[in-house]
Amino acid sequence: MSFLGFGGNKSTETTPVLDPTQQELVNKIKNEIQQELATGYATSLVNALTENCFNKCIQKPKHPLNNDEERCIEDCSGKFMRSWNIISQSYISRINQKDL
Repeated sequence: MSFLGFGGNKSTETTPVLDPTQQELVNKIKNEIQQELATGYATSLVNALTENCFNKCIQKPKHPLNNDEERCIEDCSGKFMRSWNIISQSYISRINQKDL
């Protein structure tokens, strides 16, 4: 065993058996973490999309936007989302391949 009982040889370590109440708590914490991560990713996506498309499409901030600016934003956000989806699918595929 390593310093202060942390680390060590994983082949000799055993996973503790949890009672149903403990397992339920572990599952709840895992779900909350997954939700927080998903929220963080969604926030990052919206921020990146907004900054990217705003900088590309809008020359002088004003309200309302003209038709060219609206069209540019629609095109930009569509391309951005398609790219994000392709990258996400590729990333998930690679993670799944590593688990095999």
